[in-house]
Amino acid sequence: MKNIPWLLLPGLLLEAVFYFLPAWPAFAKRFGKMNRYLQALLIWLSGVVPVLVLHAALGQKAVEFPLLAVSLAIVCLWFLVLPHRPVADLLLLGLLAAFILSPWYQGFFPRPEGGPKLGALAKLLWLRIGIAVFLFLRGWKVPGFGVWPDRRDWVTGIQQFLIFFALLLPIGLYFGVLRFQLPKMEGWLIPFASVGIFVGMYLFVALGEEFFFRGVLQPLLSQSLGAKWIGVLVSSLCFGAVHLPYRNFPNWRFALLATVAGVFYGRAFEKAHSLRAAMIAHALVVTVWTVLFGRSL
Repeated sequence: MKNIPWLLLPGLLLEAVFYFLPAWPAFAKRFGKMNRYLQALLIWLSGVVPVLVLHAALGQKAVEFPLLAVSLAIVCLWFLVLPHRPVADLLLLGLLAAFILSPWYQGFFPRPEGGPKLGALAKLLWLRIGIAVFLFLRGWKVPGFGVWPDRRDWVTGIQQFLIFFALLLPIGLYFGVLRFQLPKMEGWLIPFASVGIFVGMYLFVALGEEFFFRGVLQPLLSQSLGAKWIGVLVSSLCFGAVHLPYRNFPNWRFALLATVAGVFYGRAFEKAHSLRAAMIAHALVVTVWTVLFGRSL
């Protein structure tokens, strides 16, 4: 059992590399010049190889691998078969959401006997595959997509975070929705834990979720419905809906909270014209929620 982390390391490193590659400008520029069919093949391989490597490292059979391989192929061939239209974009977003939320697709990564669950990797896999498909095969342009924020990103993201909590805090405390409780650790460790949570949320949660909800869905809805504020509102409602399974389905209060938070993430995206501003607001909200109000809702 002590060797399990080392056995998993090659597959986990592959998954991490494939996750961050689209956000690397030099790679994105070179990959974007390749033949679209070659792009689709390489994106598909980036999805199946880490899963196979992890199964091989643990000596487990990839029983459900054919279903994963076919599902990945459908996503990778989507814009090679269908026209580049808003309807096709929305349908692919719905398909990716189904793959992420369905329990059928959460067990593809093997679990070491007595070891940690790797189910979260399934969500990251679908997020990064979807990002690659939209960026390269669809040619979708998302302003501010990347990892390193600039000053405007920080200012706008922090501003929208503060406005959100200025509204949420008095209402939540008055109605007893928010319950204040610090983590069970030494007080001096809390700031370091908070920084770690923020970085983890910014890179592995906000990057993917904000790409689809603010970078793709919000502009699609704004253009289709003819108003930016409608796009912000409807995409935020969709964002809240996917949070219904939080802890106990249906968690309507948490979904409502996520919907309101999504409005401010959308505002950050529109004001800074940068996805990174929305990512900062998102990561700050989750960090404060986790550190100060983790037992709420």
